[in-house]
Amino acid sequence: MKKIVFLIVMLFGVKAAIAQFGLSAGISTLKSFTTPTPFFGFHFGGEIPRDDQLSFYGRATYYLKQMDKPINQLFVFSSDPSLPGKLINYQNSMDYFIIEGGNRYYIGNGYDAGFGAYGGGNMMFVFNTVKRNYDYGNVSQAQYPLPSTEFPKGSIFNLAVGVGGGLKYTASAVGTFYFDLSAAYMILSTANNTTAQGIVNTLYSPLIFNFSLGFRKDLY
Repeated sequence: MKKIVFLIVMLFGVKAAIAQFGLSAGISTLKSFTTPTPFFGFHFGGEIPRDDQLSFYGRATYYLKQMDKPINQLFVFSSDPSLPGKLINYQNSMDYFIIEGGNRYYIGNGYDAGFGAYGGGNMMFVFNTVKRNYDYGNVSQAQYPLPSTEFPKGSIFNLAVGVGGGLKYTASAVGTFYFDLSAAYMILSTANNTTAQGIVNTLYSPLIFNFSLGFRKDLY
């Protein structure tokens, strides 16, 4: 994942040396049909205009973890044979890290002047980290170790395609303020263990909606 981010940054860095280049950052929310409240996070990215009506962009967004509502239970045995087994509670949590890229077609005043609107398609690499948060009460995990079949953490890798659009205002010598939204569908998903698989239909959804608000500064 770090290598992918590094390659994207390097690509934009090389391109910035020979063309106009926009750096952007802001806040984001993510909503799906399975979560009652949205995920909140932040993003940063880059954009390269080919002309005033077309640009290519890349963005990395991290959404803070959210706790699942159901309280689950797990039976664990003590490392001391003289002590009885115990039921412990746990809740699942999950976050999002999204790397996306695509194109934008501008209407109105175009890429770097006044008011305008834009829309286009994108592709996303979506990474989910799933974690089980155990409540041991008045005993310790060292005293009641997890069974070998229990995985405290898991991950899901997804490939998604989507469409998006937004509005922007460019103030001369200041920069561009923008608001955009997108919808994406996971066309490929792979979970690495049963913990990650168990989050499906609770916090995880193959269809997601992203909303972002931010500021872009163009370099020449």
